Order: sequence, then structure tokens, then C-alpha cells
Amino acid sequence: MAVPLQWSYPLDMSESVLYDVAVVGAGPAGLTAAIFAAGQGARTVLLDRMPDPGQKLLLSGGGRCNILPTTVDPASYITDSSSYTLRNILLSWPLADVRAFFEADIGLKIKTDSATGKLHVSGGGKAARSGLFEAAKRAGVKIKQSFHVARFAGSDPFYLTSPKKETIRATRAVLACGGLSYPQTGSDGSGLNIARSREHQIVPPYPALTTLIGARSSHRNLAGISITVTVTAKSDTEQASSRGGFLFTHRGYSGPAVLNTSHVVARARQHRQQAQVFVSWTDRTENEWQTLLTRGKKTVRGVLTHEMPDRLADQLLEEISLFDARVATLEKDRREQLIRTLTNYPLPITRNDGFNAAEVTGGGVHLGEIDPKTMQSKRVPNLYFCGEMLDAFGPIGGYNFLWAFVTGKRAGEAVGTDSS
Repeated sequence: MAVPLQWSYPLDMSESVLYDVAVVGAGPAGLTAAIFAAGQGARTVLLDRMPDPGQKLLLSGGGRCNILPTTVDPASYITDSSSYTLRNILLSWPLADVRAFFEADIGLKIKTDSATGKLHVSGGGKAARSGLFEAAKRAGVKIKQSFHVARFAGSDPFYLTSPKKETIRATRAVLACGGLSYPQTGSDGSGLNIARSREHQIVPPYPALTTLIGARSSHRNLAGISITVTVTAKSDTEQASSRGGFLFTHRGYSGPAVLNTSHVVARARQHRQQAQVFVSWTDRTENEWQTLLTRGKKTVRGVLTHEMPDRLADQLLEEISLFDARVATLEKDRREQLIRTLTNYPLPITRNDGFNAAEVTGGGVHLGEIDPKTMQSKRVPNLYFCGEMLDAFGPIGGYNFLWAFVTGKRAGEAVGTDSS
């Protein structure tokens, strides 16, 4: 179990301090914003409702903290806002410079996993969280844990009040409260409620990067099987494909290929549309399967078990009643049915999992509501947004941390500059 952070500063309910900047949310985006704001001399306070903030850093990559992607592809991000705006924001801090910041300024050691190629922090999420909080402390950020902003009022200055009637006053405010995913980490949607109360356009939030729940009980016998597949999710209005890991679970389906396409299912349900998910179980094309299943004396099962786990091959063949078939005697229509099963299998799902299991929140504050150069609201002067609160998310693999860091830096630089 992680040791709770002990960097909270007592705040006198009657104190007359007017902070230059109040950052709400001590996750990756909020920490980055606070570090850059205080680094420019702004009197900065960082507030978080949790007694032990920064939990998503601890959870990332099963504790190993996949902190950054290996490459940046703005087209891989999902938004209902302008993709051009998203691209300009994302590329404003080059990936190499982000890595250099974490290694040189924060003091983290980032290593490449030899098996997956992913970038992990030596020491995992504990080291990443500790490094960011220590950097904030060195910069002079005042950190207040267990401070839930129950009331957000005013504008010049802002008044941030807790249920205990503690009030923080600040000339500028940065909302980095996250979305609705993993609410146990403190993401309760309160930041979106504040934005909504100030008349900002909110793209209705939905769970993203989440597992899919299965409808076929026989697939539970496959729990634990992990393979590389291509998953394609389709709805009435959109489509997404991803090649990567696929995992059978006791409840349904998981793995990167599933998570990276699950938003299509979530958005379809949100709009009362139908969604279908298809799987190509190997990297074989239809033509390649046609060749493999046309010539030879092997059993069909023998061909399939050479390409995939035995239990999966048996399940697929049972479903289409071809368990005992032989290649040499396979009729044309039955061969075509089998090839469809292997390359375009309709995954039997009932729904996507919810916010409790979603790695990120889709939707959020529309990017058209902010100045992309500063992350400042176009509706409320001196109010800034960053991180998961914004209408953008990327695939798994460090992409969402990168979005948090880039937007946090932009907001922190802007509020810090205004203080000088």
C-alpha cells in the first residue's frame, strides 16, 4: 500500500492570503500546471479532495506507470471538438522535451520495456507521483489535501470553499479535476459541474478505454486466454479499429485492442444507437485462409490450432459445427462461413463497462471554449482548464498522461506569466 503523502499545509479559515493561482486537482495535469505556475513566481496553492492524491499515477500500467507514448499521433485521439485545435495543443510540447523535463527536472528514470516497447518509470507510479509532488514542493506550491471544493464562486477573485467552510481566494483558477473515470481516485465530475455552471459547452461525458461485457456464457471457459487480434467496432455514425492484445475475462473481453475501440460502443449506447464489434483472430487475410483451408489432408482443427490457442479454436469450431471437419472435404459455403468466423467474427457483447472501470473519460469541456494557446476559458476570464476535463482522449500507452502534461504546462505557463 502506498504511503499517504504528508505535504499538506494548514490553512487558516480567516487568513487574508490572496493566491495568484489556485489549481484544483492534484493529478498529472494539475501537478504540472502548479509546477509551471509556481516556477514563474506565482503564489500557487494546489487543492485536492483526496487525502492521498495522485492515485491514477499509482494505477497506471499495473503500478509500473506507462508515463509517455513512444510516438505522438494526434490522429489517434478522439474528440468531438476541432481535431486541428487538438493537434496544435498536443504538438506544442515535443515528446522529446517532455521526456527531458521528467528526467532532468523531475528526476525520474524512464526506461523502455524490452518486451512491449512502452516507456515506464523506474520505481513505477510511486516514484512518478513522489517526483511530481517533490517538484511542486520545491517550486513553492502550497498543497492542501482533503480539500473538496464544494463551492466555486466569484471571478475577481475566485472563492473556493470546502464543506468545512475553509475558503481559498485566488486571482486565477485552474481546473484539473479529471472526469468521471475511476471515481475512487477522486474524479467525481465536480469540475465539469463547475464548467457547466459557468455556461461552458460540455460534450456529454462517456466511459472510454473500458472493457466490454460478454453475452455468451460459453466464452467464460476461455477466461485467461490472451492473443493479438484486430478489433473493429462500428455504430451508425462511427467506426474504430485497433490491433493489439485481446483478453478473455470471466465477464467479457479486455486488452488494448478492446479498450481502444470501446468508445464506439459507449457512444452508441449514449445516443441510443446499435453497435457491433468484430474480431479478426489472427493476422491472416481472407485469401491466406482460403489457401490454408483448400489444400491438404489436415483436419480443420489442425490448421486452426497452428494459428491460435487450442481452446479458442475448439470454441469457434463448436459454434459453427465444424469441429470434426477435414480440409479436403470442406464444402465451399462452409469454408466461407469459417473464414468469416476467423476474420470478421461478431463479438457477442451486451454493453461496455462503466466509469468505475474506464481508464479515461470521453467528452468534457469543448475545445472551442478555450484559448488553445493558454487553456483559458473564453467565457470566464482567469479560469483555465486542463487534462481529462477537456474533450479529448487517446489510446492506452501513455497518450492520456501526455495530454495531461501538455495541457497542464500550457495552463501553468499562462497563469504564471500573468503573475509576473
